[in-house]
Amino acid sequence: MAFRPRVLLFGLSLLATAAQAVEFSGLIRSSTGSLPSAITVEADRRGEKTVLVGNVENGRYRIDLPSPGMYRVRLQASGWEAEPKIVFDPQTTGARDFLVYPAKVPEPELAAELLRMGEDDQEFRKNLPKQPDVAFIKRWQENDRVREERLARIIADKGWPRISQVGHQAANAAWLIAQHGTDDFLKRCLVLMKAAAADGEITPHHLALSIDRVLTQDKQKQIYGSQFQTNQDGKTFLLPVEDFEHIDERRASMGLEPFAEYRKNFEK
Repeated sequence: MAFRPRVLLFGLSLLATAAQAVEFSGLIRSSTGSLPSAITVEADRRGEKTVLVGNVENGRYRIDLPSPGMYRVRLQASGWEAEPKIVFDPQTTGARDFLVYPAKVPEPELAAELLRMGEDDQEFRKNLPKQPDVAFIKRWQENDRVREERLARIIADKGWPRISQVGHQAANAAWLIAQHGTDDFLKRCLVLMKAAAADGEITPHHLALSIDRVLTQDKQKQIYGSQFQTNQDGKTFLLPVEDFEHIDERRASMGLEPFAEYRKNFEK
């Protein structure tokens, strides 16, 4: 979602008259234990150039988001990074904490390697044929296996790649490789992902997808409704979900879009 806003709006009153403004707020956590001296919080709505500006005070941020709308909320501080948050619906999205970390990550070489591995993963999947033959599937499995084995060695040497260690993009690439790995490998990685999540060191919606995948692999009900399956007739159906009535509350808590919107991806 490459939004390129250029026009700043320092007051929300004009937009608020056309739509109800909802407060989006949370804590700001630092990987070093100390926060940057100056932090700003901004948001832009999909399809618009206007930038909304909020407040940061005493380790918390607050910004009003007119509803409805889909937003990208980001923190900015010189020399620091923070992964942006996507807000699908201000009315239903709860408080979301930010993790800020120095832009000069401790493991730049590892970060570069993980980014390349993630790009290779996606490049291969962009060229999937509609009906892959046995030879293609074998190459697919072999490519995933090579990345899995390399990530396993990285984990054995350095632990799970955390956001503050390699940056959020490289950390997300590590998650992608694990998600596309074997069942046993993903299950082992999930333990490490949950430990990282306790410190805000993994993207929440990625963790949710991995939790669901491991649950469905073990023939249990998923929690966030992310896992579908295609039958022999080519029809896609949702795998069993625990307490489906409250699924959107759980999805919102992990930064996932409402289930009805997500499901459209499998109906195309």
